[in-house]
Amino acid sequence: MSERMWIAMSGGVDSSIAAALMAEQGHDCTGVTMTLGRGAADEAAVADARAVCEHLGIPHRVVDLSAEFRRSVVEATAEAYAAGRTPNPCVLCNAAVKFGILLQSAREAGARLATGHYARIVAVPGGLRLARALDACKDQTYFLYRLGPEDLEYVIFPLGQLTKTTVRAMAAARGLAGTHGRESQDACFLDAGGYAALVSASHPEACQPGPIYSTGGAVLGTHAGLCRYTVGQRRGIGIASAEPLYVVGLDAARNAIIVGGRRDLEVTRVVASDAVWFAAGVPLRAEVMVRYNAVPVPAAVRRNGDTLIVVADEPLVGVAPGQALVCYNGEVVIGGGTIEEAT
Repeated sequence: MSERMWIAMSGGVDSSIAAALMAEQGHDCTGVTMTLGRGAADEAAVADARAVCEHLGIPHRVVDLSAEFRRSVVEATAEAYAAGRTPNPCVLCNAAVKFGILLQSAREAGARLATGHYARIVAVPGGLRLARALDACKDQTYFLYRLGPEDLEYVIFPLGQLTKTTVRAMAAARGLAGTHGRESQDACFLDAGGYAALVSASHPEACQPGPIYSTGGAVLGTHAGLCRYTVGQRRGIGIASAEPLYVVGLDAARNAIIVGGRRDLEVTRVVASDAVWFAAGVPLRAEVMVRYNAVPVPAAVRRNGDTLIVVADEPLVGVAPGQALVCYNGEVVIGGGTIEEAT
């Protein structure tokens, strides 16, 4: 049955093939490109997406979401880094912008929203759930974990059953390869200065030098600013040591970083806030991920209001406050939250 469909289009190969598949299925399609206050990057995305839509014979429109993107993603990212946290901009953007305002706008227009994400939607007792993509190397459910049943009713992921290799071949066969072959990337709003430049513009205090402590409290040296470090980092510490040193903690109150050996990065208990939960009954077992593309680890999960308390069966490494904790039951996402502490 034909439906009205908005396709979120960046001009890249994934969203282009998502649009092509929806059009070929006979849906009433409109390509929609978000402008996010990124100047030339927005202009390129609009031009490429418009060209793809012309190629497919579907209308194209531009939606300016720059104000919400700046507030919910750019400023939130800078603030988190200044506080010694490691946020995930893609999680923030998906929740507030793409599957927040854009999805709501599509619903108000009587349309569903299709995107080029690699993820699937499955029906289980209790409603629709987000599930891992067929292509495990491209699976993006970690970034989409906040999507619940009420959202998924209005969302389509046309690439969920495809591999990246297949998508590239489909693009070539449809004349959509090459010119429109750009890949999406994390933190699309960063310039050449990276996170340090972003943070220093609004929180210069977070980029000031400060002490480097050992896990035992000894001063080992001076760091170049909290904004340049994250838990698990090894390069750029600048301390000579017989054994490799890693950042194991950031202390914004003291403008300090704490370093230690790899074993000091190992934790088994993680607490996450602002949790979403889509499974019935607690406590329960789950496989948890604390970083994108990390190996899932079996764990016991307990929910206390909007807080998740996870005790892993084996050590988790490099768990950074501000990152997402995502819980799976097999291939199905059952919940997640923002990491607050790990011990």
